[in-house]
Amino acid sequence: MSDFMRWVTHGIKRGRFEMSPRTARYLFALVVVLTLVAALYLMLVSRTAARGRHIEQLQAELSRLQRENEQLEVEIAREGSISRLWKRAIELGFVPAERVEFLE
Repeated sequence: MSDFMRWVTHGIKRGRFEMSPRTARYLFALVVVLTLVAALYLMLVSRTAARGRHIEQLQAELSRLQRENEQLEVEIAREGSISRLWKRAIELGFVPAERVEFLE
Protein backbone atom coordinates (compact mmCIF):
# COMPACT_ATOMS: atom_id res chain seq x y z
CA MET A 1 0.00 0.00 0.00
CA SER A 2 1.36 3.37 -0.94
CA ASP A 3 1.94 6.13 1.53
CA PHE A 4 -0.84 8.16 -0.01
CA MET A 5 -3.37 5.35 0.39
CA ARG A 6 -2.31 4.77 3.97
CA TRP A 7 -2.80 8.48 4.63
CA VAL A 8 -6.27 8.44 3.02
CA THR A 9 -7.43 5.30 4.81
CA HIS A 10 -6.02 6.57 8.10
CA GLY A 11 -8.06 9.78 7.68
CA ILE A 12 -11.20 7.80 6.85
CA LYS A 13 -10.83 5.38 9.75
CA ARG A 14 -9.94 7.97 12.29
CA GLY A 15 -12.49 10.57 11.24
CA ARG A 16 -11.67 14.07 10.26
CA PHE A 17 -13.06 15.84 13.33
CA GLU A 18 -12.13 13.37 16.02
CA MET A 19 -11.10 15.05 19.26
CA SER A 20 -10.30 14.07 22.78
CA PRO A 21 -13.09 14.00 25.37
CA ARG A 22 -11.42 16.87 27.21
CA THR A 23 -11.45 19.05 24.09
CA ALA A 24 -15.07 18.09 23.43
CA ARG A 25 -16.05 19.16 26.96
CA TYR A 26 -14.28 22.50 26.53
CA LEU A 27 -15.96 23.04 23.19
CA PHE A 28 -19.37 22.15 24.63
CA ALA A 29 -18.81 24.49 27.59
CA LEU A 30 -17.81 27.26 25.19
CA VAL A 31 -20.97 26.75 23.12
CA VAL A 32 -23.12 26.79 26.28
CA VAL A 33 -21.46 29.97 27.57
CA LEU A 34 -21.81 31.71 24.21
CA THR A 35 -25.48 30.68 24.03
CA LEU A 36 -26.11 32.05 27.52
CA VAL A 37 -24.33 35.31 26.70
CA ALA A 38 -26.37 35.67 23.50
CA ALA A 39 -29.62 34.96 25.36
CA LEU A 40 -28.71 37.49 28.06
CA TYR A 41 -27.85 40.09 25.42
CA LEU A 42 -31.15 39.55 23.60
CA MET A 43 -33.06 39.77 26.87
CA LEU A 44 -31.35 43.06 27.78
CA VAL A 45 -31.92 44.54 24.32
CA SER A 46 -35.58 43.51 24.43
CA ARG A 47 -36.05 45.00 27.89
CA THR A 48 -34.31 48.22 26.85
CA ALA A 49 -36.53 48.53 23.78
CA ALA A 50 -39.65 47.94 25.88
CA ARG A 51 -38.59 50.59 28.39
CA GLY A 52 -37.87 52.99 25.53
CA ARG A 53 -41.39 52.50 24.19
CA HIS A 54 -42.80 53.01 27.68
CA ILE A 55 -40.83 56.25 28.07
CA GLU A 56 -42.15 57.49 24.71
CA GLN A 57 -45.71 56.71 25.80
CA LEU A 58 -45.18 58.56 29.08
CA GLN A 59 -43.74 61.57 27.25
CA ALA A 60 -46.73 61.63 24.90
CA GLU A 61 -49.12 61.44 27.86
CA LEU A 62 -47.20 64.23 29.61
CA SER A 63 -47.52 66.45 26.54
CA ARG A 64 -51.24 65.71 26.29
CA LEU A 65 -51.78 66.49 29.98
CA GLN A 66 -49.81 69.74 29.70
CA ARG A 67 -51.98 70.85 26.75
CA GLU A 68 -55.13 69.90 28.66
CA ASN A 69 -53.88 71.79 31.72
CA GLU A 70 -53.22 74.91 29.63
CA GLN A 71 -56.73 74.69 28.15
CA LEU A 72 -58.22 74.37 31.64
CA GLU A 73 -56.24 77.39 32.86
CA VAL A 74 -57.60 79.44 29.95
CA GLU A 75 -61.13 78.25 30.74
CA ILE A 76 -60.70 79.12 34.43
CA ALA A 77 -59.45 82.58 33.51
CA ARG A 78 -62.38 83.10 31.13
CA GLU A 79 -65.02 81.80 33.58
CA GLY A 80 -63.50 83.74 36.49
CA SER A 81 -63.46 87.14 34.80
CA ILE A 82 -65.46 89.89 36.50
CA SER A 83 -67.69 90.48 33.47
CA ARG A 84 -68.50 86.77 33.21
CA LEU A 85 -69.22 86.47 36.94
CA TRP A 86 -71.44 89.57 36.84
CA LYS A 87 -73.39 88.19 33.86
CA ARG A 88 -73.80 84.80 35.54
CA ALA A 89 -74.97 86.38 38.79
CA ILE A 90 -77.67 88.30 36.90
CA GLU A 91 -78.73 85.08 35.11
CA LEU A 92 -79.12 83.40 38.51
CA GLY A 93 -81.31 86.23 39.78
CA PHE A 94 -78.83 88.04 42.00
CA VAL A 95 -79.21 91.81 42.31
CA PRO A 96 -76.85 94.44 43.67
CA ALA A 97 -77.32 95.19 47.35
CA GLU A 98 -79.18 98.43 47.95
CA ARG A 99 -78.20 98.91 51.55
CA VAL A 100 -75.05 97.45 53.07
CA GLU A 101 -74.78 97.07 56.83
CA PHE A 102 -71.53 96.20 58.52
CA LEU A 103 -71.41 94.37 61.86
CA GLU A 104 -68.99 95.44 64.49
